[in-house]
Amino acid sequence: MKDFHLFGHLAALLTCCVVSTPRLVADSIFSELNASQKSQMKDGEQVIVIENVDGKPWPRIKIYRFIDASPEQVAAVFFDFENAKSFIPNVFKSEVSNRISACTMDVDYGLDVPIFPDELYTVRNSLRLLGDSTYCVDWKLLRAVLTKDSVGSFRVEPWEGKSLICYQNLVTPGSNIAVLLRGKAIDQMKETTKAFATQVAKEKSANPPGLKKQVAALRAALKEESPTQLTKY
Repeated sequence: MKDFHLFGHLAALLTCCVVSTPRLVADSIFSELNASQKSQMKDGEQVIVIENVDGKPWPRIKIYRFIDASPEQVAAVFFDFENAKSFIPNVFKSEVSNRISACTMDVDYGLDVPIFPDELYTVRNSLRLLGDSTYCVDWKLLRAVLTKDSVGSFRVEPWEGKSLICYQNLVTPGSNIAVLLRGKAIDQMKETTKAFATQVAKEKSANPPGLKKQVAALRAALKEESPTQLTKY
């Protein structure tokens, strides 16, 4: 279950998904890290933070990393939900099934899960502009075969000419056996985040026209949702 955002939706089986409502003015993602973690980030490493949650069999997992692209470009690639199946390992389906608004939509996913049958599930994704060049996509699991519950978010902000992202998930497995896969799920989540970063770099260098269309779609959605949000692009 290696889905950058799907993985979170269904971490129960190596999967995972609305997290807390983001503030209108977001705190700096970088300020969430301690000195050692900041040093790791500056050395180009991916930082993972695991937080145990009372009453939950799975921990809340947060992954931080830099991506050499603008926050708008990074958010645009993430917002292209139907393209997820083309680069996220084990994801064989990602289709928008219901558009609630320009920035909120339900997406049907299919995930090839080790040991268990394939997981089919639906997630409601919501895009928000938190501030100048700071974006958030949060999501909520609506229904799934094997996962009981999950909440998560993807945030991206500018940092010294690059983007700083935080991808987090908190999942409640729907199977007692799935709890045994906790370690594997964490490893897969790391790989999922790397796969997303690789995709952004690939589009930026090898497919500028495609990335331009994704950015245009992101801008159009935000403008339709709330025209006053678009102030500096």
